[in-house]
Amino acid sequence: MQADVAANTPAWQALKANCDRFIGGQVNYPTGTAYPNPPNLGSGYQGEEYLPAVLAEGMCYQALKASNPSAAATYGAKGVDILMKMSTPYSTGSGNQGQDPCTDSGYGIRNYGVGFGLGYDWLYDLLTAAQRAQVYTTANSWLVPWETSTGCAYFAYPNPQSNYYAGYFHAKAVIAMATFGDNPNAPAEWNDWYSNQFAQKVQPYYSQYLAGGGWPEGFGNYGPPAILNLSLPMREVKTATGADLVHTQPAFTFPLENADYAMHLTWPSRAYFDDRDMNHSNGNPTPPVGTPWMSFFQQVLGTLNYWGSHKVAVFHQYMNNVSAATSNYNPAPAWLAFLDDATRLPTAPVTSLPLAYLAGGMGMVAARSDWTTTASWMSFRAAPYVNNPNQGEEGFDEGSIAIVRGNAPLLVNTWGWMVHEPNGSSDENLLYNDLYGAFTGTVYQGNKQIYNIYYVRNMSGGTLVEPYGQGMVTPASASTKVALFEDKPDYVYVQATGLADMYRPFKAGLAVTGWTRQIVYLRPNLFLVYDRTSNSSSSHDQFLAWHFPAMPVAGAAASGQNRLDITYNGVYVGAMTTVYPVNAALTTIALYPTSNPTKVWQVQERPGSAGASQTWLTVFDTAATPAAVAAAAPVTATQGNMVGVRLTSSAGVNVVLQSGVAAGTAVAGPISYVVPASQTHHLITELAPGVGYNITTSVSGSNLTVTVSQGGTFMSSTAGILDFYVDAGGAVQQQAPVKLTAPVSDLPVAGYPRPYNP
Repeated sequence: MQADVAANTPAWQALKANCDRFIGGQVNYPTGTAYPNPPNLGSGYQGEEYLPAVLAEGMCYQALKASNPSAAATYGAKGVDILMKMSTPYSTGSGNQGQDPCTDSGYGIRNYGVGFGLGYDWLYDLLTAAQRAQVYTTANSWLVPWETSTGCAYFAYPNPQSNYYAGYFHAKAVIAMATFGDNPNAPAEWNDWYSNQFAQKVQPYYSQYLAGGGWPEGFGNYGPPAILNLSLPMREVKTATGADLVHTQPAFTFPLENADYAMHLTWPSRAYFDDRDMNHSNGNPTPPVGTPWMSFFQQVLGTLNYWGSHKVAVFHQYMNNVSAATSNYNPAPAWLAFLDDATRLPTAPVTSLPLAYLAGGMGMVAARSDWTTTASWMSFRAAPYVNNPNQGEEGFDEGSIAIVRGNAPLLVNTWGWMVHEPNGSSDENLLYNDLYGAFTGTVYQGNKQIYNIYYVRNMSGGTLVEPYGQGMVTPASASTKVALFEDKPDYVYVQATGLADMYRPFKAGLAVTGWTRQIVYLRPNLFLVYDRTSNSSSSHDQFLAWHFPAMPVAGAAASGQNRLDITYNGVYVGAMTTVYPVNAALTTIALYPTSNPTKVWQVQERPGSAGASQTWLTVFDTAATPAAVAAAAPVTATQGNMVGVRLTSSAGVNVVLQSGVAAGTAVAGPISYVVPASQTHHLITELAPGVGYNITTSVSGSNLTVTVSQGGTFMSSTAGILDFYVDAGGAVQQQAPVKLTAPVSDLPVAGYPRPYNP
């Protein structure tokens, strides 16, 4: 820190200016005015103004006490003033000036508790014995409502996954370490934090259910600060004790893994973050909720740098891109920006990153065509409910996909999109009633019907009999997972199984008895969604739901198919084509009838014929114009139970075949199918993995018959994918044919130029 002060870096200048804001002003008690004008300071919402102020003043004191003791004393005195007001004991009697730890069920511990610990540490040598006793006594009292079974915050204590628990986790760590040696409770607090909260709860839970990073409560409000509160304690423990909890086995790599999650789950534009789960309306039309927080990227970069990660350079470059795209939206508080100053860190091109990512804990997949800001991109999730059910901020969207081109969405996450302005608050109320309201017989309350997933409804005539949709089904009761994930240069393959486990049952039994969703993403712009579903009765109303940011317009489609074109804010963003079931019926409704203006349109896709078991194939194309959208034609296998489609556009021809039997059963026998003879890319899924196949072709007129059987030299991938190319004459090759980019006149001709012979 002293070196940065001496160099007068921009981060130090910003921190010093922040510290100077409150010099000469009054610090209010927690019961006083919460938001006075500077130089005065109030608590803000449950201590949110106290925390950055006390940490800034404490850091200014520490940075200057060796080089400028006089200035340091001024900042230190202000820090002590804030800390003492924060730690004023709470009482239920008249004249109380302290903060009730039970306000909003213990929410404030993330501000007060963390401030008690870090403030005590950074200002320690300025505190009298009486002041120290006040701080640690109050701090101890804040932990009691969490750790007592009848306490107001106990609802968030047993399960370590929530923004509430993250605040408690950080607070207890710094209280125990900072007050150790003074506080008689500190040894027991430290032992519980290390041996129980970390070793028995956080480390195993996050290593299994949040492997790869992420946060199931959304990134518009809760995710960034919660990840900070799970990550900073690892650095604080290392500084205080020398223990490396990140790398020492069993390792806790969650703080580092959020770097990949952040880069892959940001839209190609760098201006928006995947907005599934809980985002609250903020009243601001621009930038909307869902805009990436720079503070999140800054603290993740600081974490990478502290732990010596090899990803520092590429993440730094990506952070700079996000900052430029968002005008540095919601930057880190001055103390954290100074602590994690990135000015002198290296950068590296983001093009060095892979184009797809799987965060295996939450079953979150992201994939894109490239790393430009106009790329096509998707996100998808399939896993059990991992948020604390008592917290309830995670969505009910396992198996749901979102698709974007650049900064324009084709398929949206409804909650995140509807809380945008105008009328974000009133629309949030409608969403809340749908997800969490008591069932009243209307489809708009208690049904969780806003996701891009499969739905089954029990109807009596036109009346809804009971609630439907997914529920809070935790890992103990669900097998839901991304069973297969593969990223290759020309495709991404995802298979999600056990999705039926996530549904609430009907009174008479299971509503959904089977659902497997597969996604084949053909770069750059084709997304094939293949579903195999079954429910408990053919009389139930069943449909796939798709959610768009603009009213879909019917386009020209082949017989038995439907096509919908989407134009958002005057920009064509793509199309949806239904291939199977043949003659599917589409119904478009506005969500919700009272929402004004409508921000999301739901398309319900129903099978053309009744049946409890159905096979669905839906194609999404992020083409830039309607004319560029691929035309779809079913492909029927003459041998082998396969479901196929041929997609033709000016960019080329693709044929994709997928198994017509239950997922998890590799296709064993020969497969034959007939397609028009042309230069075509072929992809066959659900074969035996890592096996050699023989591919033969025969041309008859304008048609080509392809036969695939085991025993040849064409190897299937580890996910059981056979990827090959066939030209119009039937020649088969493993790799894509080389596309010529030079004009014909520039290409060499054998034997020319002839050597000169005088």
